[in-house]
Amino acid sequence: MTRSAYRGTRRKGTRRRSGRTAGPGLVLVAVAAVAGLATVAAAMASARQADAAGQLTPRPRAEAAPGRMPASPAVAPRAGHPKARSPADGRPRGTTTGRPGPATDSLVPASGAYLGAYVQPASYTSRGQIDAILGFERQLGRPLGLVHVYHPWDSPFPSAADQHFVRGRKVLLLTWGGTPDTAAIIAGRYDALIRQRAAAVKSLGRPILMEFQHEMDRPNLLWAMHSPADYIRAWDHIRAIFAAAGATNASWVWCPTAYGFTVGRAQAFYPGNSEVDWVCADAYSPSPSVPLSVTAGPFLSWAAHHPKPVIIGEFGVGGNPADWPAWLAGAGRLASQDPQIKAMDYFSGDGTDSNGHPYAYAMTGHAAAIRAFAALLAEPQFGSRVPGA
Repeated sequence: MTRSAYRGTRRKGTRRRSGRTAGPGLVLVAVAAVAGLATVAAAMASARQADAAGQLTPRPRAEAAPGRMPASPAVAPRAGHPKARSPADGRPRGTTTGRPGPATDSLVPASGAYLGAYVQPASYTSRGQIDAILGFERQLGRPLGLVHVYHPWDSPFPSAADQHFVRGRKVLLLTWGGTPDTAAIIAGRYDALIRQRAAAVKSLGRPILMEFQHEMDRPNLLWAMHSPADYIRAWDHIRAIFAAAGATNASWVWCPTAYGFTVGRAQAFYPGNSEVDWVCADAYSPSPSVPLSVTAGPFLSWAAHHPKPVIIGEFGVGGNPADWPAWLAGAGRLASQDPQIKAMDYFSGDGTDSNGHPYAYAMTGHAAAIRAFAALLAEPQFGSRVPGA
C-alpha cells in the first residue's frame, strides 16, 4: 500500500495586546489554556506522531512501488511558524478574485453528517475498490454515506470506481494528491492536464467533494509545496481552471493535518474563505485512551471561526482493537456535539507510513469494531445522503 498519513490537533492564533495589564483572572485563564495545549501536544508527541503520522497515498501499483514517500531533500522545521498571510497575489484573505462564486453547496446536509470510509482494496483497480466498499458494507449491514478515494497527480479521474460510487448516490470525496510541484502548477506547466480533469469532473453531472493535495503542511512535503504562499497560489490556479471549464459541481475541500493546528503550521496554508468550500483535517489518535475530541480539538477550535462545513477527512485509532468500540462511540458523540461537522471519514487500512513505521487502522477482522461502526451508521445524525437521492 502506498499512501501518506498524517494527523494531529490545533493551536489557537494569538492576538495583539491592547496595552492593558491583564488581571489575575485573565492570567489564570491563560495559564490554564497553555497547560491544556501542552497536555494535548505531549499526548500526540508521545505517540511519535509529531510530523508524519502515517499512511502513504494509495496509488495504482503499476504506477508506484508500495512503501515510503518518494525520496526528497530533508527539510528541518523552521524556528517558529509563518503567521497566517494573504495569498501571494496580495489580496486580503476573504476577498474574491473576480472568478465565479464559491462552488455548489448542494452536498451540505441540512442536518446531521455523512459517515463514510476509505477501505483498503486488495488491488488498486476500479474493480478492487468497488469490491472493497461492497465487502465492507456487507460486514456493516448498512450502506456508507460517503466514500473516500485517492488519485495520484497524473492518474486520470473520475475512474470507473468513482463513477460507480457517484451513480450509487454516495458522496464522493476525491483526493487529488501525489507530490506535484507548486511552482510548476503556478507556471502553467500542468494547465492541459488540469483542464482535462476539470472537463471529466464536469461530465459527471453530479456534485463531488474535491480535495487538492491533502496534508500539505507536513514538513516532508515542503520540497514540493515550497511555502504556504506557493501552495495557495497553486490552489487558486487550479480552482480558476475548474471554474473556467464550468466544473462547478466540484466543492473544494482544504485538508491539512490536525496535528498541524497543534504546532501552528497548518493555518498559514489556508487559501481564504472565498476560495474554500469545506474545511477539513486528518486526525489520528495514537491509542483509544486519546479520544478524537482531543486529537481534532485544536482544528475544530480554529474551524469555529470560519463559516464552513467541516469534514474529519481521515480518522482512525491505533492500539488494541478490543478498545476501538468505545473510542468510535466517542467519535460519534463529537459529531453530535459539534454541528459544524458535516462529514466524517474513517481510514480503514494497514501499511507503512512515510517514516517507515507500521500502522494498522483496518477494521477488517475486528468484529467488535465493525459492530460499533455499524451502530454509528444507524444513528439518525449519520443518516444524511446526497440531497435529492
